[in-house]
Amino acid sequence: MTRDQHNPPDQKRSPGRPKDRVKHNAMLDAAACLFFRNGLEGVTMEAVAREANVSKVTVYGHFATKEALFGSVIRRETDTIRRGLHKLPDTHEAVRQSLIEVGTSLVHFLLEPHVLAVERVMNAQGKQHPELLQAFFEAGPWATKQWLQEKLEGLTHAGQLTLDAHGLAADQLCSMWQGMLVTEVRMGVRQPPSDKELHLQISSAVDVFLAAYGKTTLAPLQHTY
Repeated sequence: MTRDQHNPPDQKRSPGRPKDRVKHNAMLDAAACLFFRNGLEGVTMEAVAREANVSKVTVYGHFATKEALFGSVIRRETDTIRRGLHKLPDTHEAVRQSLIEVGTSLVHFLLEPHVLAVERVMNAQGKQHPELLQAFFEAGPWATKQWLQEKLEGLTHAGQLTLDAHGLAADQLCSMWQGMLVTEVRMGVRQPPSDKELHLQISSAVDVFLAAYGKTTLAPLQHTY
């Protein structure tokens, strides 16, 4: 049996040893930084090698093409986003406070730099890489809606809400939580909100939502603008 039979090409590229894994992650970190700053077309494999402090041969040993490297970066980031959703708070019996906590945590998460960076690069490259765009959509926006829908279903079953169309209600609440605020930050026309601004955005959205779907009518709150 020849050496190549012992070591097929795919196996030779697999970062199995600890040292290879460290280099592999360093290259992904470097590529993510460059892709998110310069876009796919503005990055070369040579630049990734310099940023990661490895040789170009090493980069090609792990990733056959720049597109393959880009795909690995996006898949890693979508995994990070998916894990981030699992860290958001659970709902509890105090329904108003519960929804305020959930909404605040969710919007903070959506405005994290790495989430915004992935969104920007996917908006630019999605047509060229539809499979990556689909993976990002499923791990980000779609998973967010499903996660919130499950929370609302739990509150309905607990007798806290009067809901039938939980998916529609999740769309409505998530849209009110974000408003124009998140869109403006995504487009770079404003800075992330202060804690006071975010609390006003989230709490007023929750009050409108509970006025429509809550078990009891809430007294209107006096918000300070």
